[in-house]
Amino acid sequence: MITAMWETIVKWAVGLGGIGVFVSLSIEGAGLPFPGDVMLAFFGYLSSRGQLSLPAVILIATLGSSLGSIIPFALGRRYGFFLLRRYARYLLISSRSMEQTVRLSNRYGVLVLLLGRLFPGIRALSSYIAGIGLLPWPVFLLCSTLGFALFCIFWTLIGYLLGENWRTVVGLIHKYLVGIAIGAIILIVLFLTRRMGRK
Repeated sequence: MITAMWETIVKWAVGLGGIGVFVSLSIEGAGLPFPGDVMLAFFGYLSSRGQLSLPAVILIATLGSSLGSIIPFALGRRYGFFLLRRYARYLLISSRSMEQTVRLSNRYGVLVLLLGRLFPGIRALSSYIAGIGLLPWPVFLLCSTLGFALFCIFWTLIGYLLGENWRTVVGLIHKYLVGIAIGAIILIVLFLTRRMGRK
């Protein structure tokens, strides 16, 4: 459900115009807890009423979220493997397993960036995972931008096309997306565990 607090934040961002869209989606892109999808749906709804430009909302939101995603990616590249190595013994992870994790992150980082942006939880972690996998900067920037473009287009069109019903539909979509995200995370963990066990 969309709480009154979040709706207040959304209206505050809308009041700032394009700057509000850019800043709020930059926060979302950085992986911080923020209702980016709800905001995009609301922006789409306002666009359907002629209060905002739909193409401008999508463009600004994509640029903002892509810029924000640079922070967790850079942190993952700089500190990700160090943190894994430092706390590996507490997690019962061997050095070989850590190296395998980095290789798998590198191999599947592009897919995570392109599709993971649509799912809560995965969206917040995908940039960090790509950073740990040492994905090249140009590849990350391209895939991150494309992934966030899909994310922004999807949620903005939800609000634009559904009008007054956008709140109800967003709540329903959240239920299914959270379930799908949890299932995907479980499958990824099982896959990584099996791959590491074979090495």
